[in-house]
Amino acid sequence: MTKLRGAVIGVGYLGNFHAQKYKNNPNVELVGVCDHFPAQADKIAADLGVKSFHKPEDLIGQVDLVTIAASTLSHYELAKMFLQNGVHVNVEKPITATVPQAEELVAFAQKNNLKLAVGHIERFNPSVLEVKKHLKNPKVIELNRMATYKTRGADVSVLHDLMIHDIDMLFFLSGSEIESMIGTGSKLVSKELDTASVTFKMKNGVVGIINVSRVSSGMQRSVRVIQEDNTIFALTGTHELEKVEKGNGTPDELVKITKWTVNKEDALQKETDAFIDAVLNNKNPVVTGLDGLKALKAIEDVEKLIEG
Repeated sequence: MTKLRGAVIGVGYLGNFHAQKYKNNPNVELVGVCDHFPAQADKIAADLGVKSFHKPEDLIGQVDLVTIAASTLSHYELAKMFLQNGVHVNVEKPITATVPQAEELVAFAQKNNLKLAVGHIERFNPSVLEVKKHLKNPKVIELNRMATYKTRGADVSVLHDLMIHDIDMLFFLSGSEIESMIGTGSKLVSKELDTASVTFKMKNGVVGIINVSRVSSGMQRSVRVIQEDNTIFALTGTHELEKVEKGNGTPDELVKITKWTVNKEDALQKETDAFIDAVLNNKNPVVTGLDGLKALKAIEDVEKLIEG
């Protein structure tokens, strides 16, 4: 079988990993990497033994699919250029800087039968998938994402940087749309929001609570789900899970607590492989452009709520 030809646009910290994942997939030939900074493109290309490109347009005609891991502000123009030239696109989250840009890309991809996938990597997190398996009739879904401050990513708010992961997970785990929300946030270091706490009422009655901060003393990612007869808690960074339910009624076991772990998996490799599989077998991506648009719309609504 002829291999698909792929490339990564934007090979900074995250894009470098994306390029490595392409190299690991037997169905793709990594044609090259491209970056706004020529020296960075040259360095990563040399490390991976592929060609370096300094202009993304030079890849047209040489690739079947690309991953865009450049700055958010460039997502729209880059994705549009490749889609208009018949190239399937996987773009890092958020899909674009604005909702109208995302709507245009989604409509164009659908009209022209092109795959547009969005890098909401938590959909491939084994802990999140394990929690999903245990859901029956969730009443409350609480998502917490705490990180230490880094200048990388600080050009956008904590909503676009971190909360967008949890918004997508809330849609994924609740299986519903947002009906209403209340929330607040603060700007401690940046010109943009650094913390946010929002409570959502979903249309199916589920209450969603999302707390994010990029000015915490340590890193933590967790999911807690309250159901009729149990509570499930997962540390999604370390893949430790806990289920609390009614015990057998004896004094020794009024409450039954079950703890377990799931195997760590390479979520970025799974994301890359899923995108390649969607192109190869003409399937919908696991996280579609429409999913990315929905998450971005919700983030913009949260931003309007908090900023007033």
